[in-house]
Amino acid sequence: MSDKHVKMDILNYFLETENTNICRICLEKATHAKYLFSEQEESKNILNKIYICFQLILNYDKYLPTVICVNCIEELNVAYNFRQNCVTFEKRFAIFYQQVSAKCNFENQKVEAEDIKDVTNIGSPISLPENYNRDAKVKISDKKIKDDVTNITQEKRLHTCTICNKTLKTNTSLLKHKYSMHQKRKHLGKVTGFGVDRRYHCPKCLYSTPHSQTLVNHMRRHNGDRPYNCECGKSFTQSSSLTAHRKTHTNIADYTCAICGKQFKHAFSLKKHLDVHETGKYSCDICHKELKSRQSLQDHMYRHYNIRNYNCEDCGDTFVTCSELLNHKKKHSRIKKVECHLCGYKTHTKKNLIIHLKRHAGDKSYKCDNCHMSFFTNGDLQRHKRVHTRDKPFPCPSCAQRFTHSTSLNKHMKSVHGIDCKWADIKCKQFQKQKLNADN
Repeated sequence: MSDKHVKMDILNYFLETENTNICRICLEKATHAKYLFSEQEESKNILNKIYICFQLILNYDKYLPTVICVNCIEELNVAYNFRQNCVTFEKRFAIFYQQVSAKCNFENQKVEAEDIKDVTNIGSPISLPENYNRDAKVKISDKKIKDDVTNITQEKRLHTCTICNKTLKTNTSLLKHKYSMHQKRKHLGKVTGFGVDRRYHCPKCLYSTPHSQTLVNHMRRHNGDRPYNCECGKSFTQSSSLTAHRKTHTNIADYTCAICGKQFKHAFSLKKHLDVHETGKYSCDICHKELKSRQSLQDHMYRHYNIRNYNCEDCGDTFVTCSELLNHKKKHSRIKKVECHLCGYKTHTKKNLIIHLKRHAGDKSYKCDNCHMSFFTNGDLQRHKRVHTRDKPFPCPSCAQRFTHSTSLNKHMKSVHGIDCKWADIKCKQFQKQKLNADN
């Protein structure tokens, strides 16, 4: 046997013999110790307290100490009792509050109209309990008297609102609370908790908040009150919403993307934009496309099921997202604000300008896999691929003919059937018909 194995055997023997007298926690020799891993209830309670207080599980190992000393047990009990006091605080405070209220009522009946401030001017001797040992020469310090007076004063200062059960320190605060919350703001909801745990509850829904002003702003959603108005005619429930809206009327963009340099007027717009630079997080179950946000996945699924909740009031076109509708509405405006700095071309949207600038640069980044042709946009590439697949997704609603492009269908409808319409109109009617059949 090698020297290494001999040393290991000696070390293991030493650990097995010495561990019986070493505390598992402090590693001190313990004469009066408790075994940790027995089936007795006391050992189970010790392990349970260690787990509750520190989320630690002590497992048996023949090379590790298996006992705990008396000092560590005392420290564990202190920690466990402290945790129990923290956990049961609300329940114990409710009992304490009831006792304080009962004592305040008793003092009010006894003193009646006496002012709280007069309590500090104590001239009479302090009454002593019946079992007080008069022979003991114990002096009551001024600090003790002052603490007793302070406790009585604080107890008398507790005032509870009869409408929402909120507790305040002075009668003046209680009157201000009743006027501002229940008369001026007409809040009839409940207030629970005390101090930092206080919550203001909405009487019409499950909403709650630690701030009374936040609840006032929330109640405007139920009442329809929108006191903050913009010059453009829009109104809002909060002044912060009005301030954010007014930025849309200016060209000031204070927030810039550090990756692509795109600028935004609001911080939340920049935060939403940053999802564009991240890898896909959400996957479509139908086509397995990777999306970068939950909202993008929802909009993508709407396209699969042809759900279009946004409708143009001018032409009747429907869209999947609100941004698509807003970009579409710009087409109905006669004023084209986006201009090309190279040729003076004007358009309604930045997207069209980006495509136009690609034509200036000759950037045909979308290439066909079946031939040598390339295109400026992905839409042009998808339309070209139908030449190879011979797919004709645009059927005529009046006859059996089908077409590769929507423009070909529009020309066919006008020349053959004498109907001047667009594929978007036909698709919208088909969608409305399908929805009507589904409802029936």
